[in-house]
Amino acid sequence: MVHEHKRKAHAEFSDWAQTYDAHWLNHFLFEPSHALILKELRALPAGRLLDIGCGTGELAARLARRGWHVTGLDLCEPMLHQARIKLNGDGGSVHLTVGDSEHLPFAGGAFDAVTCANSFHHYPHQERVVSDMYRVLRPGGHLFLLDGWPDQFIGRIVYDFIITRVEGGAVWHRESRAMQAMLRSAGFRHVTQKRTYSLFPILLTRGIVPMTPTS
Repeated sequence: MVHEHKRKAHAEFSDWAQTYDAHWLNHFLFEPSHALILKELRALPAGRLLDIGCGTGELAARLARRGWHVTGLDLCEPMLHQARIKLNGDGGSVHLTVGDSEHLPFAGGAFDAVTCANSFHHYPHQERVVSDMYRVLRPGGHLFLLDGWPDQFIGRIVYDFIITRVEGGAVWHRESRAMQAMLRSAGFRHVTQKRTYSLFPILLTRGIVPMTPTS
């Protein structure tokens, strides 16, 4: 059975798809988020990358222009339709697929890097998502998981009040220590975090799959 939160998110983003790229959140939240991920990825050689919750494909397209072979995954078909329009034949290095972040339709170790920007708070079973992110990364692969940073007073106001209302209520932003613990529990090592501010406080949590299995 489809989880009720997933059903609500699918309906919300289906209605939002055509106007999504023009929304004010793009300037104040999504663009700074993408810039932070792109800056972090500069240190890695381009390879196979999975962008989870890719939406209209803005980050996927920018990654492809930097040489990455990108698979963009989203639960919402209308968002992917807008992504195809945006790519408009220039998506040779971008493959788009409908899929559930909790059950990624890929073999283990299929990717060198996984990105997830500003969609994690919509996932009702977040530990399960992180576990599957770990599974599809090769040994030595990197996860870049970016979402709102609600730890301090401003973050709580922004994410627990403003963003929750904008995005329909069924969302859950995790505090920084909880994000670290989640990645470590899934098996990630060298877990680090960076915070940045635009209008909104943003948290990037990064983890690496160990080269050898850990007990």
